Amino acid sequence: MAKSTRRELLKLTGATAAAAVGVPSVGLAQDDTPDTEWTAVESPTTKTLNGAVDTAEGPFVVGAGGDVLARRKDGWQKVVEYGPQARSRPLTGVDVTDDGKALWFVGGSGVIGEYRVDTETLTNYSAPKEKTSTWEGCAVRGRAGENERLYFVNGSGELLIGVRQESGAVKYEDVTKPGGGSTIPAIDFHARKKGHVVSTSQFVAATGDGGKNWKRIGIDFAGGAFFDTASVGPKDVNVAAGGGIVYRYDGFRWTPHVIDDGRQAIRAIDRDGAMGLAAGSGGKVYERQSVGQWRRTQTPVETKLNGVARTDTYDVAVGAGGTIVERSVDRDAEPPSGNKSVVRYAEGAVEAAWD
Repeated sequence: MAKSTRRELLKLTGATAAAAVGVPSVGLAQDDTPDTEWTAVESPTTKTLNGAVDTAEGPFVVGAGGDVLARRKDGWQKVVEYGPQARSRPLTGVDVTDDGKALWFVGGSGVIGEYRVDTETLTNYSAPKEKTSTWEGCAVRGRAGENERLYFVNGSGELLIGVRQESGAVKYEDVTKPGGGSTIPAIDFHARKKGHVVSTSQFVAATGDGGKNWKRIGIDFAGGAFFDTASVGPKDVNVAAGGGIVYRYDGFRWTPHVIDDGRQAIRAIDRDGAMGLAAGSGGKVYERQSVGQWRRTQTPVETKLNGVARTDTYDVAVGAGGTIVERSVDRDAEPPSGNKSVVRYAEGAVEAAWD
């Protein structure tokens, strides 16, 4: 996933380092050592967390059981329980609108939901076009409630695109298969109609027309699984993969960088212009230092980390068992106070439980 704090697209400058195609370069800038900046914090859930994003109200994460968590001044708080259908379906992917006011999340059995962080409103959009396969990931561009363009991908290799209408309804286009049917674990867009998808069959494709047409751009020599992607621009793409590798695309060729000497999988990646974070197995996080160079840090946990995000207030990585590790940053923002509501369901009715 690639985005700046408010989805401002930054242009990268500087020369890129060349490497032989198919020969992994060592992208490790520093060996793993304990880092006191990263701390394991109390989590309001013991269920696996799968994704993290930055919003206008600070970091949010999603995970199993339909849980959505928010970072407040006094810690993490559960703001949605049981998911948009009140059926506790796991949430597997999440993205945020350009203005940071809404997060969209997807998951098991066709679950799709929108949570407005500004109004604390949860809306259920599940199973559009009767699609009930597990959604693996999503991407969104546009402003909340106005002109969102939505991209959903699933375990059947399908892509479903939705566009917000003036009436407020979401109109869906015909389903397509960019990768021929293999599971698509991740999709990311750096502009409204320009982005990338990856599949479990080592397939990476680019679109410049909003998903109507896709062009395969790699990765022919890759041998491991793909987990996530960050689309910064047409000539700046990363793929998080197995074997401790982050692949880098410069518009012409792919270069594999081994950023984990233990060759453990890199399961999540987030780019913010020239900056970036990745996370993976063994409780490790990786911070982008320069083109192809990542600094590895062992956090206080050894849990598999599934999601990572750079935000204005905290850098966050999340994973199995409700694990949350974070480090405080100073990017001219403070997390909101903890007086937000918790959206729950009771026999199908929504309840707002205030702190």
